[in-house]
Order: sequence, then structure tokens, then C-alpha cells
Amino acid sequence: MLVLTRKIGEKILVPQCQLSVTVLGITPSRVRLGVSAPVGLAVHREGVEKRISTKDSLPVGETLMSAHVLIADPDRFLLASYSRHLRERGATVSTATTGLECVERLRDAVADVLVLEPSLPWGGGDGVLAVVHEEPALRPTVVMILAQGRNRSLLYRLSWFKVDDYQTKPLTADGLAARICTLLSSASDRAVFAQLTPNEALP
Repeated sequence: MLVLTRKIGEKILVPQCQLSVTVLGITPSRVRLGVSAPVGLAVHREGVEKRISTKDSLPVGETLMSAHVLIADPDRFLLASYSRHLRERGATVSTATTGLECVERLRDAVADVLVLEPSLPWGGGDGVLAVVHEEPALRPTVVMILAQGRNRSLLYRLSWFKVDDYQTKPLTADGLAARICTLLSSASDRAVFAQLTPNEALP
């Protein structure tokens, strides 16, 4: 029996038949898998698809486990609330209150997720993204903008850079954690599919 721990990106090898199974994505109702097998080996979808019930769905903490989240926002109270909530769910959290500090944190350790308030003093959110654009080694896997409303000029300035999500305040700590989980899951799906040939991925 093949046992999966349901961690996105996990790869299980079955050396007897030269088969490898990769966890591509997770939803409340299923675990989506990619299979790599020798040409002569038939693989039936019913044999690898794992259905799970809603009550057995993946906990947010498991999805965030080992993820490094950098939150850059001038509101220290909000930083403390978000940080505490994400750490309780298994994430490693760094914080910054200015654009310069945010870039310093990225140079210390590249984040999996950057949650960025555009109105950061000393550089602004677009200033941080400009530095990241010039230095790809600093680029987070996921960039989320968390702003006060939708400003047309702000959206235009941000459109020059890679931004994966745009959320407006107020956003609860639970809402932030759930959104980060979704973004990380999507990013993991894209990364795994980029490594698989078309006939290795199950729809």
C-alpha cells in the first residue's frame, strides 16, 4: 500500500517498478498526483487518486509548515497580530516596517511569501519590488499586496512587477493565513508541473 503524508511537492519512489508519485495539489476533496513511470508500465488513475472527506481536509498549519513569510507593514500592531497567528500555524515569520528594512530581511533570507503594504516609508512597496526585480536572487515565491483600498495610480505602479495577489484591508489573520495557503499551493503546482513532461501529469 502506498502511503502519502499529503505534503505538496512530496515525491514517493517505488523502486521495484521504477515509479515515482508526486503530490501536485491538495483541496478539501482530493489529493492531486503526478506519476512518472516507464513507457511499458500502465498507470490507471483509479489506482493513484486519493479521495478525502471534508472533515479530513488538510489543516492550515500543515500547509504553512516550514514556509517563511515576510510581512512588511508600518502598522506594528497588525504585524504582531499576523505574526503570532501564522507562527501558531507553523510558519516562520519575519517582519519589516520600512522599505529599507524589508529589503534587508530579503537579503538575510529569501521569503517564500512576501506580504507587502504599498505605503511603506523609506522606499514604498513599489521601491521594494523594483529592488527585487533588479536582484532576482531576492525574489520571493509569492508576492501579496495588502493595501488600504484600490488606488488606480498604485495599481499602475505595481503592474510593472510580479505580484501574485492583491488584498485590501481590513484582512483578518485567519483570512491572511488561508490566502497564503492557497497561493503557496498554486505556486507549488506550477513548480511541480514545470518539472514534469506532459504525459507524466494527471489532469
